[in-house]
Amino acid sequence: MTGERTLRVGSRGTSFCRAQTAAILNRLAEANPEAKLEIVDVGEGADGEAIAEAVGSGVCDLHICGAREVPLELPDDVNLVGCTERRDPFDVLIAKEGALLEDLDEGAVVGVTSARVAVQIGTFRDDVKIEKTEGTVDQLLDRLNNGELVAFIVAAEEVEVLGWEHAVSEVFPSDILLPAAGQGSFAMLARRSDEEAARLAATISHEVTRQVVAAERAFLRELGVRVIDPVAVHGAFETDTLVLEALLGDEISGAILRDDLDGSPEEEDALGIRLAKLFVADGARDYLAGYR
Repeated sequence: MTGERTLRVGSRGTSFCRAQTAAILNRLAEANPEAKLEIVDVGEGADGEAIAEAVGSGVCDLHICGAREVPLELPDDVNLVGCTERRDPFDVLIAKEGALLEDLDEGAVVGVTSARVAVQIGTFRDDVKIEKTEGTVDQLLDRLNNGELVAFIVAAEEVEVLGWEHAVSEVFPSDILLPAAGQGSFAMLARRSDEEAARLAATISHEVTRQVVAAERAFLRELGVRVIDPVAVHGAFETDTLVLEALLGDEISGAILRDDLDGSPEEEDALGIRLAKLFVADGARDYLAGYR
């Protein structure tokens, strides 16, 4: 990057979001030592849509957030310009005294932050109390320490940002808890007209991850579901083949519809759309009707 321009990188005001932004900002600075970057606050309570609007309106030039948080429909003038290489895509359990899910007492209160986790965990421990709650890892840890929760489940990426891997009791593989679209990667948003911000993001973007995340997001978009619905989709490699696996859940009955499809990351949206159509053929409309 050249010139005197300082790029404003948006961040929400929580300690978790500041740590998340700072970690990626350090990578950007290392790859672009000449770049001038500054963090601007976009509001502690800003959701994905508010963040996208902040980018589009010029409050910030670049925003970094978990790829799973990015709205499926972005404003016309905002683009997902890159994704960091996917690391740990899984969900983890943090429990008192390092207990495993199978060790928790009947009736134990387990905090979860999404319907996706609630419906899947319910198939393994239908005798614990699943409490859907909001909050970042540090906020949930406070609730654990004061006795409101016996355990809670969050994405591994959240724990890694704060350097709290030591607090993890259990890591759930995808056959037990399928991740959300984009989970394990951080996305970068910029205005479509801002070529300089896009070039900066590209220096740390991982193209295969970006392609896989695009396929995962296309699956959700084709079905017309929302992040808050009990839906999961995740792409993983088996030899040279990308296996895109997804599920739809019913929070009331606990039923789950699960399927997968092979392809390549180069297919991007087309692969996600093909998998969505497979779900429709297998009876997805019965599940989708309950999400409205």
